[in-house]
Amino acid sequence: MSVPPVLAACDLRVTRGGRTLVAVDRFRLWPGEVHVLLGANGAGKSTLLNALNGLQPADGELVFEGRPLRSAAERLALRRRAAAVFQRPHLLATSVRGNVETGLRLRGAAGAEARRRAGEALDLLGIVDLAERRRDGLSGGEAQRVSIARALAVDPVVLFLDEPLAALDPPTRRALTVDLLRIFERRAMAVLWVTHDRDEALTVGDRVSYMEEGRVVQTGPVHEVFARPASTSLADFLGLETYLEGHVRTGSDGVSTQLVLDGGVVVACNEAAEGPAVACLPPEDVVLFRSPPAEGSTSLRNVVRGTVKSVTPAGRLLHVVVAGDRLEVGAFVTRAAFEELELAVGVEVAAAFKAAAVHPISSHEHRRR
Repeated sequence: MSVPPVLAACDLRVTRGGRTLVAVDRFRLWPGEVHVLLGANGAGKSTLLNALNGLQPADGELVFEGRPLRSAAERLALRRRAAAVFQRPHLLATSVRGNVETGLRLRGAAGAEARRRAGEALDLLGIVDLAERRRDGLSGGEAQRVSIARALAVDPVVLFLDEPLAALDPPTRRALTVDLLRIFERRAMAVLWVTHDRDEALTVGDRVSYMEEGRVVQTGPVHEVFARPASTSLADFLGLETYLEGHVRTGSDGVSTQLVLDGGVVVACNEAAEGPAVACLPPEDVVLFRSPPAEGSTSLRNVVRGTVKSVTPAGRLLHVVVAGDRLEVGAFVTRAAFEELELAVGVEVAAAFKAAAVHPISSHEHRRR
């Protein structure tokens, strides 16, 4: 990017009791982006977020708006320009308006100014009618909106969100997500959002950093990382449970890429370097047919004939495993499609998928699973 990052870290290390909790060589948060820290519980996401916002002591270089933060006073400057929201709202035993005004008053805003800006934040979150309600009279979703309004009222350059939706019910999460994305677009602030929910990351993120054991494994645009995971550990986390192991080669046309599996089975795949590899396949990209589609009638270049091995509920969908002669493929289908195709364990089917859905990963990373 041509503009400098609003927040950057280099060789950031967090240790406790002689144990390294976070070791990140390089991190960048750009103006106006929502950057998601994604990973399983215990991956180090919250520790990294707190190191970046100055709440967690850390070694290494931290740079805010182009200025290195080397002293406590310099790190305090970041805290004054940032705001944070956590999984559970930490509200004072006062009114909603009083809570939202708190951060403004701590930053020196006068009474009338604090009241005006608090009112704007309440309006932004759609909770003006709650202004005089006390903390104990709020639902979980309302309390979290108050917490977010308090953070936004100070007009932060950087907003830190640590699992802000995790404690909310699904309808409240959906509604608050829509409102937050609208606010982020309007304010054009930099947002660092921690979550272990891959669907949430895909919904809110511009970029994502996937973390494991305190380290950032892969960073990039969220759709790129989800489509092209750099390791099978990330692929597992994203639910890409089908793995095809073989040897990548260039197709006979000299352009396309193929994965040759054991026994000579050829699978068209995404572009990759020639050599040993394992490819992952998202179940969302697999389409089931009762009989193979006619050649040339579809863009689904790969077809696996087999029988239904298992059927497992997966929320509103069903997860179907198709066992072919030399490989197994997982697919998601709706219950309506399941009934329409008259699927059941033992039924013969064809599983089809595009070349672009097959993403090769190095064999070395696969063996480390």
